[in-house]
Amino acid sequence: MRVLEFRSLAPRVIISGNRANPRPMNSSTPQSDPNASQPLDYASPANQRNGRPRRFLWPSLAFAIFGLICLYLRLTWPHGPRPVYSRSISQGNLRQIGQAILLYTNDHQGEYPDSFQTTLLNEDITSDVFVSPLRSETPANGPTTQAIADQMGAGGHVSYIYLGRGLSVNTVTPNAIVAYEMIPNAGGGTNVLFGDGHVEWVGPVTIGKIGSRAASGRFPVTMPADGTWGQ
Repeated sequence: MRVLEFRSLAPRVIISGNRANPRPMNSSTPQSDPNASQPLDYASPANQRNGRPRRFLWPSLAFAIFGLICLYLRLTWPHGPRPVYSRSISQGNLRQIGQAILLYTNDHQGEYPDSFQTTLLNEDITSDVFVSPLRSETPANGPTTQAIADQMGAGGHVSYIYLGRGLSVNTVTPNAIVAYEMIPNAGGGTNVLFGDGHVEWVGPVTIGKIGSRAASGRFPVTMPADGTWGQ
């Protein structure tokens, strides 16, 4: 006995919420590819929140405000190096000069070089080290080291005063002043390189004393331990 099976030709109905979506069970109906790219539709119900389209205004507005703040700071920030930072660079220059002088004494029986140019010609040091960012001098340049050294002696390319000419490791004490920076500003202080290689920032009164002793021709110029200067 054969049993006849009847299938309903009515479409299946899937209830979702309050809406009915008929979906025929015809296998020939094309199915959408879940991996296929879909166009963006910000006005569709799926991309709405509380009945309003999603908006992307606030991130853009915050970025624009940040850009305006950066532009304002760039236009109003003082130009040029900061004084404290420039002072540190100048101190680093003097330390490098002190190290180059020490290397020179190792190769010349303890004798100090007679000038900055001699230091440049004999040691691994560049002309920009002899220029302070606190002053207006510019680094010397040229096709050869000798040409650079010659330009250094022409003026306008050295920011420091050398007091080590004629000295040696036997005559230089830790408090002896080997070099100092020309005063960047009238009435201000400056950096000083001492015989033991350390660098200090000294006030205008002290630098005036150093200049007076150097002008008198009495070397080495030594900073008294008690801060007073003898005759």
